Order: sequence, then C-alpha cells, then structure tokens
Amino acid sequence: MSREYRSQFIKRREKFLSDKYKSSQRQILSYLWEYKVLFTSSLILGIIQSILFLTLPLFLGPAMDIIITPTIPLENIFPLFWLMFCLQMVTGVLFGIRIFMNRYLGANIIYNLRNDFFSTIQIMSFGWLDKNKTGELISRGISDINLLKEFLANNLQYFIRSAFTFCFSFIILFFINAELAFYVLVISPALLIVLIIFRKKLRPVFKKSRETYADLTLFIQENIQGVRVVKSFGREKYEIKKFEKVNNQYFNDSMGIIKLQALFDPIIYVIDNIAFLIVILLGGLFVIDGQMTFGDIFSFIMVMNFSIEPLYFISRFIGNLPQISETCNRITLVLNSEVIVKEKLDAIEIPPIKGQIEFKNVYFSFDQKKETNGRYVLKNINLKVKPGENIAILGATGSGKSAFVKLLPRFYEVSKGSISIDGINIRDVSFKSLRSQIGYVSQERLLFSRTIKENIAFGKRDIPFEDIKYAANASDINKFIESLPEKYDTKVGERGTTVSGGQKQRLAIARAIAIKPRILILDDCFSSVDVDTEYRIQKNLENILKGETSVFLITQRLSTVRHADRIAVLDKGEIVQLGSHEELIKDKNGIYYKLISTLPKENNL
Repeated sequence: MSREYRSQFIKRREKFLSDKYKSSQRQILSYLWEYKVLFTSSLILGIIQSILFLTLPLFLGPAMDIIITPTIPLENIFPLFWLMFCLQMVTGVLFGIRIFMNRYLGANIIYNLRNDFFSTIQIMSFGWLDKNKTGELISRGISDINLLKEFLANNLQYFIRSAFTFCFSFIILFFINAELAFYVLVISPALLIVLIIFRKKLRPVFKKSRETYADLTLFIQENIQGVRVVKSFGREKYEIKKFEKVNNQYFNDSMGIIKLQALFDPIIYVIDNIAFLIVILLGGLFVIDGQMTFGDIFSFIMVMNFSIEPLYFISRFIGNLPQISETCNRITLVLNSEVIVKEKLDAIEIPPIKGQIEFKNVYFSFDQKKETNGRYVLKNINLKVKPGENIAILGATGSGKSAFVKLLPRFYEVSKGSISIDGINIRDVSFKSLRSQIGYVSQERLLFSRTIKENIAFGKRDIPFEDIKYAANASDINKFIESLPEKYDTKVGERGTTVSGGQKQRLAIARAIAIKPRILILDDCFSSVDVDTEYRIQKNLENILKGETSVFLITQRLSTVRHADRIAVLDKGEIVQLGSHEELIKDKNGIYYKLISTLPKENNL
C-alpha cells in the first residue's frame, strides 16, 4: 500500500478501536463523512432539483385553466410553457451533475472501505484467520460491501431528498388548498405505524438470511476448491443433496423477507389510494362549490402523484434499515478485529541474521485469553540452535510440531517465555525485517494464479532472474519448467491446478529459497515428493546453504530425519528427547526408537 493510504488506514483503525464510534452504523458513515463537502453539495443540488420539479404542477394548473376556459386568450399559455421548459432544462442539467457526483462519491467510498477490509485481513494474525471462515469473509468483502456502496452513495442521500420532497409537497398542497391537504395529512400516522411494525419484524428475519447466505457461500467455495476430492470418492450426489439443503434454507429465509415485503407494499398501496379517493371526492365537491378550479385539482393531484415515489422509497428504505444495520455489523466486525500478534511501535530492524536461536521457557496456547496448563499446545520449550544447524522436529500428530516452528516468524505469539535470534527478542523487531530473512514452506503449498516466475519471486521484489532459476534448480523443479512451452512465463492455474502436488511443493520450496533466507522452515513439505527427489533437494540445500542457514525440518521420513544435526522429539507439547540420530536410537524405551520401529523398513534408510 502507498504511504498516504497506509497513514489513512492506520488513523481509521485507531478511531475504530477507540470508544468514539458507539455503533457500527456510525463507523460506516465515517467513510461518507470524509467526503462531506461532496455529499452535501450533491444533496443540495438534489433538493434544488426536487423543488424545481415540484413547482411544475403550479404552472400546469393555470395552463389547464387557460385551455378549458374559453374566455381566456390561448396565447396566455406560451409564457407559462417557456417558463416550464426552462425549469425542466435546468432540472436535467442538475440531474446530470448530481449523477456524476454520486457515482464519484460511491467509487471513492467503496475504494477506501474495500481497501480497509482487505488490509485488515492481511494484518490479522494466524489465530484470527483460523477462526474466520473463508467463505464468510468473501461474502462480506463482496456482497456486503456492494450493498453498503449503494446505501452510502445513493440510498442515504435519496432518502434525505425523498423526505424533503414529501414534506415540501405537503407545503405546496396546503398552498393550493389547506382544507383538502389536511384531510390527506390525517392518513399519515397510519403509514408511520405500518413502517415501525415492518422494521421490527424484518430485522431478525434478515439477520438469519445473511447468516445462511454466508454458509451458502462457504459451501460453494469449499466444494469448488475440493471438487476433485468429491469426484475421486464418488460423492457428487451426496454433495448435491447437501447443497440443496443449504440452498433450500437460504431460499426459505429469503422467502421470509419476500413475504413480509409482499404484505407491507400492498398496505402502503391501499393507504395511498385512499388518499387519492379522498382528494377526488372532496376536490370534486370543492370545484362544485367554487372553492377550487379544475386547474387547482389537477395541480393538487399531480403534486400528490409526485410525492408517491418518495413515499414508496422512504418506506422501502426504512424497511431495509435492518438489512443495512446487520451488514454494517458484519463489516465492522472485521474492521474492528484486534491484531493478537502486534508489532511494537518502536520495533527495530533486525540486522542480517547469523542464526543463533534460543527458545527459553516457551509456553504457547491458541487461546491467548485463557492460558491454563491444560490448554497449552507447547510447554516448557527450551532449545538453543547454533548458526547453520539442521534441526528436525519429530512427533506424533497433535504433538505441537507445526505450532513450534510457526512461533519463530511470529505467526503466533508466545504465551510465556521468549524466543531470541542472535540475542535479540523477536518481539522487539519488525515483522518485515524478521520474516524477510525466514523462508517458510507450509503443508498447504498454495500457488497464486500467476506465472511460475512470479510465484517463485513472490517473497521479494526485483529478484534477478538468475536467482529465480537458481532457486528452481535447488528445489529440483527447473527441468520441468524448461520443458513447458512458455517455461518460466507459464501461467499456473488457480491454486496450482496445472501442476502436480509434488511440483507444487517444489515450487513452494523454490519460493522460500529465492529470498536467500537465513532461517529455513520446512513444515512437512515433502509429503508429495518421492524419496529420490527429496534426497536430491536435500543435497541441493546442503550445497547452497553451506552451513550458513539454520533449518527447521518437520517430516515423517526417517531417511531425512536421521541426517539432521539434531532431532527434537515432541510429545504432548514438550521436548522429551533431543540429540542426533545415533544418540537417540540407543534409547530402546524412547519415543524416537518407537517411531522408527513403526515405520516401513524401506523408509528407515
């Protein structure tokens, strides 16, 4: 992000996390307030447009009287016609200017809101990402924000203008005939009561609908990503049936909203038509009594007709307020999320890492707010690593291996204790300076829908092509890339679907090597690579790292583990054994020996 936007984003987050905004609606409106001059200018133009439009019947009434009254010369109508013509031309110009201003306003508001939403997700800690469903975040980032765009850029302003138009139309009606306008005004409380009841009933229905929509989005996203898994197990019919159930639930929730609206709109329609019947009946009597002319009745009915659209919009707007309110809550829930793993304000830039690493009395729990011994994933971890040392992490599933290595780049925060690199506590250094020197290859092996070259160079800007190729050679993927028609410019499909699992793993390893890390973390990243390929990669890594890069390796292959300088065996979050393969194998009762004994002989090389 640019410096200017980053500064604005930080200021907004500070406001959001303060007590200034008591409601999510006020918080979302703050995005509009940044463009208050533009919003106010557009609103004023809209009000002027409404005034000019509502004055049209005041001239049409007298024009109608001229037409139907034989004693009045017909040429008297021309000045009125030209005046009305000029008013409509001015109205059209104002309309065009206002439309441009509103669209410009909406584009800027949604630009900032969507940027803040995306940037907030980017700065969130792993723990927060673990708790939030991807499908729900996508739903909020697309459909919810688009809904807020329409609300902030158009509907809110149109509501204010509609309220003014509705009130101003009654002023004109009283100007034409106060008694007739009073009878129409008497019906208004009934309309207000209907609006209050409708809003109260709609809010819980819409909230349930948005929750179901998030579930639907998540289901679609997961199944599109996992469609190959579904097909491989022949579970198509089951997934279709399950989707029908989720989709049916969303349909039923949506129908709840539709039924309420179907009940509400006719009530407004009936109230409106009753008002028209009163005008026609009483207005006709007033004409007979000579209290009004035919042109007055014509003007009165036109003004009433012009007030109908604002009336309907006001009713729809108030009816949709629960929807807007819930949408604001869903967006601000993300915007107001607090970062668990925080960078200090006075964080220092860590110098080039030499690799002296120390875990000192480290405890870790995913639940940072409820730290108890029973909840700790890692307990009393004490480990010193020398520069260039190769450490293998071994243990049963759930023993805390991945959590252990994720503490080093501060993906998660240590609950108790400390981790230092070259004598510097990692809590005291900036994320960028720390993570730019740590190469991390996870189990997920995610590739972006970009070229192979861009995927390998993802971790660092302006990496020379020679370094990209060097990393590809090290991960034993260069020959495959060179065999492709477009070589390094080949576009990798979504989530890496144009390459095999083993090729994705090697590209992910190349991405980590390309930044020339001082610490390399390989988190079970050889699971889809055959033994021979893994052996070649290991040999390549030994050659390029040359004992200058510390390596943390998680793998279940003893053929790899046994060549590590030291092996840390985890059990229930604690290091229960530490030493080389030769040292640990001597303990016949140790977990390491038991793990070796349970593996196939061809794996125990």
